[in-house]
Amino acid sequence: MIDPKTHVRLPRRSKRSSSRVYPGSDEELKVSHPEACRCEHCLIKNRPKWTDEDNLRASAMHRQVDAAIEKNFDEALADLEDFVRLKSVSADVECITESLKAMCMYRDRLERMRFTIYEYSINIPRAICDTSPHPKVIFAHYFSSPTKNTVLVYAYLDVAPAKFEDGWLSEPFEFYMNDDMLYGRGVSTGKGMAVCWLQAIEAWLEQHGDLPINIKFIVEIMHAVGSVGLQHYIEVKREFFQDVDCIVFGNNSWINDERPMMSCSLTGWAHFGLEMRGGAKSIEAASGGLVYEPMTDVCTLMNSLVDNLHVIQIPAIQNLVRPTAVTEWTLLESAIFSEYAYKDQFGIRRLRYELTKAELLHNRWCQGTMTMHGIEGCFSRKGTCTALPMSVMGKFSIKLLPDQMVNLVQTHVEEFLHTQYEDLKIRTTLKIHLLDACDPYSWGIDARYSKALVRSISRVYQMEPDLSMNIVTCLPIASTFHKITGKPIILIPYAQRMDYSHVVNESIPKQCFLRNIKVCTGLMLELSLLPARCKCDVIFEYCNRRGIAEMLKPPVQSTQKHSVFSHMRRTKSMKPLNKHPEEHETSKRKRLKDWLCAPFRRHRNSLHIFSPK
Repeated sequence: MIDPKTHVRLPRRSKRSSSRVYPGSDEELKVSHPEACRCEHCLIKNRPKWTDEDNLRASAMHRQVDAAIEKNFDEALADLEDFVRLKSVSADVECITESLKAMCMYRDRLERMRFTIYEYSINIPRAICDTSPHPKVIFAHYFSSPTKNTVLVYAYLDVAPAKFEDGWLSEPFEFYMNDDMLYGRGVSTGKGMAVCWLQAIEAWLEQHGDLPINIKFIVEIMHAVGSVGLQHYIEVKREFFQDVDCIVFGNNSWINDERPMMSCSLTGWAHFGLEMRGGAKSIEAASGGLVYEPMTDVCTLMNSLVDNLHVIQIPAIQNLVRPTAVTEWTLLESAIFSEYAYKDQFGIRRLRYELTKAELLHNRWCQGTMTMHGIEGCFSRKGTCTALPMSVMGKFSIKLLPDQMVNLVQTHVEEFLHTQYEDLKIRTTLKIHLLDACDPYSWGIDARYSKALVRSISRVYQMEPDLSMNIVTCLPIASTFHKITGKPIILIPYAQRMDYSHVVNESIPKQCFLRNIKVCTGLMLELSLLPARCKCDVIFEYCNRRGIAEMLKPPVQSTQKHSVFSHMRRTKSMKPLNKHPEEHETSKRKRLKDWLCAPFRRHRNSLHIFSPK
């Protein structure tokens, strides 16, 4: 096949490879430099090719960092203990002070590592008499060099509520070790992941004085309550993301104890409002015999969306689900899952399906679901009410999997509900609203950033991780970041997969925590080996910026001295000539005049040289 523009023969595509180009794949992320960069001496464009000697030097630097991590591992455990002791429960207003204290600790550590810090307050609705401080979010930036890739790390320091009476072996906010296991609220979630990045960055700086990449941080303390207020700052501070190449999230995606599993897809969602209106005003229930009640109709329509087994009754939506591969069925078979333990944790008598373990997990992770959330406009408080609401809105959501795009799902839902509305001969007025939505996101297993993470994990665990695109990860904040910024996503497998936050006796193996720190350092190394792209098309003169790497370089001493005195020495001799005294005095005055006027003459010459013809 010949390219019509360049007349160059293109490589033949393998028959096994799909024609789909996933976001973040090597085909989509070919490094191209924009025309906006006019710098003739651009360090990014003129960067020399990476040689084998450079690879050996980088590997030696990484081994030094790993050795420092193992040497200072006790300090990492002490850091984790300091954060676990802080009761940063975002769902409890009384714990906001502890949450802010944890954020201040993290901010101070980043400042000591030469990060530029930006703090923003989050205004959340609360009582008038509430005088507690507002929660905050931190945006931090470490700029090493424009020739390096830039990575954004998302971290959070808040946790779910925990009490000793729930069945903990010790106080949940007291860190302790037992049988090479680390226990405490947050060790296997946000706090553990955040400490891993701190230790990885400090090890790089301690050994080499600079980082191999540019790093940005977004740290929050409201993750457990839906990241309240963060989306506003992501939308407002879009310039913060202009030079970001990819965004890194910690992810509890392990499904067994044998090897880590990397998920390459994120779920989406579509929240709908089903509004039924029978009149302009509510009336008394005693007068309801003459009108059609919207509450009855909204319950009838919402009930038609699923059957008695809670299976979605819109076949067009189910047909959009991507089929599960044989390798992913094998992964589901190897997963650690106990049906009895699952039912005991939640107090459930029976599950929807009486199937094998793989089939149960397939319905849990690889199938879309519909959830009914409530009805707006009806009476929901304790006691009784005699009012008959004439305008109500039923709210439900659908979990979306890869290929279930929001626009298609919305079309199918509206068609189904309008058909049911006509078939059931409902007399109240129907309106369907799309309240909130986010498309699912999947990226290729062969994406350049996925490959970098695979190499980092393989180096640490001495085995390649399992990769999956159909065992989907539900991480709404990551989907929100991609929806607003459009940047590629990396999900680092941190610990065992959890589908609920109120874990009793939360723990992580000590060796796993150490390896996660090394995965972070290895990921920084692998991302530094990827070619950087000039970003002058989005940031003015980005390639001319001076970062920490340029400041640490010794200044280049020039052998030539460009000064007025040297110019005079080259053109005229300063020694007195054997001339007549009057001529000598005239020559002296002329030299003095030349010396005084030399700066103006040089300025006039430069204007002449650069003036347009």
